[in-house]
Amino acid sequence: MNKATMAIAVMTSLAACTTRQEARAAPPQQFGTLKGETAAVADRKITFNRRPLTKADAKILEQLEAQSGQRTPDGDYWYDAKSGAAGKWGGPTSAILPAGLSLGGPLPANASGGGTQVFINGREIHPIDLQYLQQLLGRVMPGRYWVDAQGNGGVEGGPPIVNLYAAARQQATGGSGGNKAWSYHSDGLTGRSRDNINGASDGQTTCFTSSGRTYCTDGNN
Repeated sequence: MNKATMAIAVMTSLAACTTRQEARAAPPQQFGTLKGETAAVADRKITFNRRPLTKADAKILEQLEAQSGQRTPDGDYWYDAKSGAAGKWGGPTSAILPAGLSLGGPLPANASGGGTQVFINGREIHPIDLQYLQQLLGRVMPGRYWVDAQGNGGVEGGPPIVNLYAAARQQATGGSGGNKAWSYHSDGLTGRSRDNINGASDGQTTCFTSSGRTYCTDGNN
């Protein structure tokens, strides 16, 4: 199953999200079409990032649906074009779509309801997202972070300090997890050892070294 097929399959299941999760976010305000923008699609009651589905959006969605063979249910969704993460409005990340799609408007900070003080690409992540990250990496401090389509991530404005996909693969093979000791290495894209990413944790303190700088979080703090 390829990424698009898996993503639409998961998106289909989003209709079953509980109202308790959705209540964490304010109801999405639906923006009207802008001057020169393609008209909204009448037969699809779907919003992405508070914007009703346009004909251009619908074309993108139809291409994804054609690969999966499933139709996305009507509903309100959010989409992070930088990382490809997506979910039901007010809920956590529930699918990974291709990044860079022109789908919906700008990603609102409250798309997942917030309450965590941890922002990724401008979105205050859902408590379930935070729980997963902490299981993966150890304690995650409040702050602003970025994540790209390859899973590289770091402090907003700073260099990459972790690759989430690699960390998840390592966890799946028993190499990492919230209270377990683990180590991690990723070759930098430039081919220079200085740009490699190295991480290690004893289950409490987690440190990453990238571009000659070391970043640590202490699970006791």
